[in-house]
Amino acid sequence: MLALATRVVSDYGKVLAHVAPGVYGLPQSLLPYPKDRIRAALRFLLHEVAPGHPELREGLARGYVYLAQFVDDGDADTIARGAAVATGQSPDKGEAEPAMRLINRIKAEMEQALDELSGASYE
Repeated sequence: MLALATRVVSDYGKVLAHVAPGVYGLPQSLLPYPKDRIRAALRFLLHEVAPGHPELREGLARGYVYLAQFVDDGDADTIARGAAVATGQSPDKGEAEPAMRLINRIKAEMEQALDELSGASYE
């Protein structure tokens, strides 16, 4: 189980290395595995490996929270169109509101992930 979880998280880390930080709404199709599988691998490593390694624990926790940034590809497209409005690249103001709703959902999911980690014993 350890080897499998390590591989899943390693492959996920390779994806994270290629995405721009601070971007909301990345296409889920970029992920090497389904989100649930990555989430489970991160939880396993947090519980089994990270307690004695604070730096590793911090990195795994960040990856766990950041997983919320990956959304259905259609939602990622909606967010990209909203960003185009915000930067003046698109005149269609109607694209902004749906994008903001999705971004707010992502933020809420990130908060939930933080709450899950704070409620779990990984020390």
